[in-house]
Amino acid sequence: MNNSYEVELRGCTPDPLMAYLKALGLFRLVSEQKDSSARTRWQNDSFFLRSALDRDGLVEFLLNDYRPTPIVSPWNGGSGFYLKDNTKAMEKIGEQDSPRFRLWNEVIAEGRQILIRSQMLQVAKKDLKRWVLAQCRARFPDDALGWLDAAYVLTSHGVKYPPLLGTGGNDGRLEFSNNFMQSIVLALNLDQQRNGETIIRNQLSAALFNEESPQLVRKRSTGFYSPSSVGGANASVGFNDEALTNPWEYVLMFEGALLFAGAAARRLSAQASSNAVYPFTADSSAAGYGTSVDSEYGDSARAEFWAPLWDAPVNLRELEHLVSEGRAQLGRRQVSSGADFARAVAGLGTERGITQFQRYGLLERNGKAYLAAPLGRFHVRRDKDTALRANVLFDLNNWMATLRRHASAGLGVVLSRLEDAILEFCQRGRPEDLQNVLIAVGHAEHWLSKSHLSRDSDRSTGIRPLNSLSQSWPRHANDESSAFRLARAMASILDESGREEKKVRIGAVRENMFPVETGSRTAWKRDSNSFVWTAGDPLDNMMAVLERRCLEGRMHNWGYAPLSSAYSASLTDIVAFLNGDIESQRVADLALPLSIVYYRHRINRGIDPAPSDLPAAYAVMKMTLLPERFVCREFNVETDIWMEPRMLSMLRAGRVNDAYQVACRRLKASGLQPLSDEPGIANGSELGRRLAAALLFPLDGNAHCALAQRAVRKPHRPEAQNS
Repeated sequence: MNNSYEVELRGCTPDPLMAYLKALGLFRLVSEQKDSSARTRWQNDSFFLRSALDRDGLVEFLLNDYRPTPIVSPWNGGSGFYLKDNTKAMEKIGEQDSPRFRLWNEVIAEGRQILIRSQMLQVAKKDLKRWVLAQCRARFPDDALGWLDAAYVLTSHGVKYPPLLGTGGNDGRLEFSNNFMQSIVLALNLDQQRNGETIIRNQLSAALFNEESPQLVRKRSTGFYSPSSVGGANASVGFNDEALTNPWEYVLMFEGALLFAGAAARRLSAQASSNAVYPFTADSSAAGYGTSVDSEYGDSARAEFWAPLWDAPVNLRELEHLVSEGRAQLGRRQVSSGADFARAVAGLGTERGITQFQRYGLLERNGKAYLAAPLGRFHVRRDKDTALRANVLFDLNNWMATLRRHASAGLGVVLSRLEDAILEFCQRGRPEDLQNVLIAVGHAEHWLSKSHLSRDSDRSTGIRPLNSLSQSWPRHANDESSAFRLARAMASILDESGREEKKVRIGAVRENMFPVETGSRTAWKRDSNSFVWTAGDPLDNMMAVLERRCLEGRMHNWGYAPLSSAYSASLTDIVAFLNGDIESQRVADLALPLSIVYYRHRINRGIDPAPSDLPAAYAVMKMTLLPERFVCREFNVETDIWMEPRMLSMLRAGRVNDAYQVACRRLKASGLQPLSDEPGIANGSELGRRLAAALLFPLDGNAHCALAQRAVRKPHRPEAQNS
């Protein structure tokens, strides 16, 4: 066959799932039975098939040469093998002398012999299904094992059912193999119905090319594969409607589902319990779509299926390899949920060549029946920045696995918001999207701290706090915004324990934001006196943290303000914060999760000159809350300025002038003379609260010197001053 034709199959689209599987079914059949060099690709949501067959050739092949896969399920009631079953289609297939049906009839005969043997051996009813499943695998011809591999896997821990084919080739009362046989009878006109040839050609043209107006079959369900075809309430004009099916779509869909066989059997270990062992399948995440509910972390969601799309032509062997390796990896483990799958894709953890995934959730949506609900399109990003950013999510692996195990205990909404943020980040890959993941982590940790799950954290019924996050988080989440820089500086206030050989226990700022005790292993501490952060106003929370840390410092006779930090704020950002140009709630939302980061060392910023509009009141007050000895080469000054927390309560009350005077007296006691006796800021509760909150943001030594240039007179004497 030297001629090659590329045919656009507009009836084969990524959505619904039936149309996607139909495309793969056609490609598999053409490749196996007609042209082994056939290749296929996706473009603009259409399926393109290049082979030796043109449009008419594809139709003639399916009508006259196609050999159906022998799909039978003698382990299922309603499969045609039992007395009360509908056996008409099986009998009609048995009447065919064509070679197209020879293997199928051999398999049907073997299935009947297996059931007869079960009666002779008096297999107990409770053991019958597993016995029949094992006998089918042992006795069916090798060419008929594809369906068995797709429908079930036998393990030492029982039978496992790939979610794509329900529970062993059935979904509730809908038995797939019998419906497949009935569809074959209709699609190939085995009943020799009058006008049958015209009808099936129209049906086939509609299935492949989205052309013609075919006569559909009533009262025949497509199962969960095509939600729009299941019928029921509001399915059409009026109150109710019957299920409608194009038999060719049903036939090709199951031929395509067989592509996802074999790989599951090879990869499924005895210990496996997750849907992740099946190709492109994961446990459900109630995230990324508007109709999600808490229960979809439980029994009402069977799984997720991520249908791969590719734009470069592949042959059947390449596609089978893609499917056989169709698992996503997170480090050394397989993904366990849809959100994990998105992470693996963002981290380049999937087979090359895939450009998009059509995400499906097998969700309980039609009474007790499942539907393959499309949950959106996921575009595969190949830029290295996104991959590097996605790697930080490894820190959440164990913690999120624990959240999922307890999702039924009221964590559903919290977990859904977190996975929503992860999916959005993996799709877009921007630093601000990673910030939203951080915010969701902070909200989840805050929710846990108030729930019974934290009280039970030392038992299997509870959840421990996150131990820590790596320092890669603030690096990759940095969008160069003022809000992020301020939040990072506040959140990186360090543990002062053991500083300068003093036996002082003033923990990191995380202990002020969450009821935890940090150390070698972070644990909840519900009776913590250090924890002061509430769900209230962010300015009030920031003031409370500053007051608490100063109080603990005074309790331990600590002269400096316990505000040493890994990162420092810039004075330019401080001015923007004081002017109300930065949203305090955003700063607080980011600071909560950023406080979970384990900061190992301080990071120097460099020169930070004081802006001309930096209020003198802030400069003077901040100089009385330094975390270390004041050193300024420009002033040739090195002196101790002990902290002055009394001004904080005055600022909370709006008494800015009184607070300023207290700070000025502290500077004078340290040998420094303020430039002015006036704060330059009017009294007022809102301004006082914002000014007090701004004092929490740590600065580095260069900024301390810049404050002095704005706030105090340069000393006349060159020698150092000591208080």
